[in-house]
Amino acid sequence: MDKTFISTAIDYVNAFPHIGHALEKIFADVFARRERLLGKEVFFLSGTDENSLKNVRAAENAGVSVGEFVDRNTEKFFELKKVFNLSYDDFIKTTEERHALGAQKLWHACEKDIFKKIYSGLYCVGCEAFYKEDELKDGCCPIHLTKPEFVEEENYFFRLSKYQDYLKDLIEKEKIKIIPQSRKNEILAFINRGLEDICVSRSSERARGWGIDVPGDSSQKIWVWFDALSNYITALNFGKGGEKFENWWQNNNKKIHVVGKDIIKFHAVYWPAMLYSAGLNMPDIIFAHGFLTVDGQKMSKTIGNVINPFELAEKYEVDGIRYFFLAEFPTAEDGDFTYEKFENRYNADLANGIGNLFERVFSMILKYGVENIKDAGVDEAIADLYEQTEKSYSEKMANFQFYEALKDVLLFAGAMDKYINDKKPWSLLEDKSEETKKILNGLIFSLEKIIFWLKPFMPAKMDKAENYLKNLGGQKEKLNLFPRIQ
Repeated sequence: MDKTFISTAIDYVNAFPHIGHALEKIFADVFARRERLLGKEVFFLSGTDENSLKNVRAAENAGVSVGEFVDRNTEKFFELKKVFNLSYDDFIKTTEERHALGAQKLWHACEKDIFKKIYSGLYCVGCEAFYKEDELKDGCCPIHLTKPEFVEEENYFFRLSKYQDYLKDLIEKEKIKIIPQSRKNEILAFINRGLEDICVSRSSERARGWGIDVPGDSSQKIWVWFDALSNYITALNFGKGGEKFENWWQNNNKKIHVVGKDIIKFHAVYWPAMLYSAGLNMPDIIFAHGFLTVDGQKMSKTIGNVINPFELAEKYEVDGIRYFFLAEFPTAEDGDFTYEKFENRYNADLANGIGNLFERVFSMILKYGVENIKDAGVDEAIADLYEQTEKSYSEKMANFQFYEALKDVLLFAGAMDKYINDKKPWSLLEDKSEETKKILNGLIFSLEKIIFWLKPFMPAKMDKAENYLKNLGGQKEKLNLFPRIQ
């Protein structure tokens, strides 16, 4: 059976999740569900990064132990699975024993490229990474817009510079495919500027004793990114080896990472270098999605525009939320959320669009009688349009172009509405001709295809529609699939 391994980035748990965290999980979930519908075996992984310095400082500010702090916040991140109907197969926490064993095993496997030296540099705790002065924006981290700290200590380093040519070839020849093309170009530009060796540990003192020990040196903790990136294989029991790791990583040619555009460097440069050093196989696809803004501004506690995902899910139907984030803007680009945009999109596409089409067709079929159209064919015009739509939709879904794929579905649904208006099947409900049967059967066929296409996006709603359609002959009430938001 074809296999697909798909992972999200693991989230820092220095605060409760916001809607941007849910967005990434929904992107990956749609792809995972689509793969399963195509009959593929899927391993879908998510998790939390609990070993970062920012978690330690957040716990200190909260006046609680780091362990208590990360446990409390991790629980909220895990709740996203149930609230947004996410289909994870596993959820890894970097404080788990299986992770620590695997991270240390990876360190051992890379030891030929690890050395120790005294180093000083500018460190952004938010990014958990060092920056050069020319990489800063007005003296601040370009991502967090905060001044980095000056750090000087003796740490372990990884010989990243050794793999510059290898990494360039890897990306240029798409042995690892980076989506979208703009992120591939960004990574190649980064490599071409020249790679330097990277610091892969921090002193236990600076880490406040929190994190995974460097093997054989308890005075040092493994750098959080070296630790965190290994989660993709530690969740597969890399630490103890065996069938799961061999099956899903080493002997699988479809391994996908879904990450934010701000951490593409770590996944497309550092991670492949670590794997190559350790003699392990590479990921196959890295998809970098855009950010979510709120009313045109970056989410910020200071501004007060952070959207709580749990409150949003209480206010609106979850499938409607899932749909909005995939239909409102291209997946690889930044998108903006406002309540007005959400309600307008929901009403236009779902209540007035898909939902109205389903209601029109179901009403006519119930009046005509399901038993009267058994074994009827499908109008050639509908069959041809389906084939065209299916081809376009499938290509777009395979490349994480969910926004564009949904446009295809909406165009198909719009064509079915026009087909109904042109054929006027409501005027033929007393007509038992083969042509009338073919028209009505073609409309049932079209709804079946729309349900299949939309299942990865709105699984609960499409299950409801599918069950209604399967038992159409016995239905006594109308199906109001997407009640209009007033």
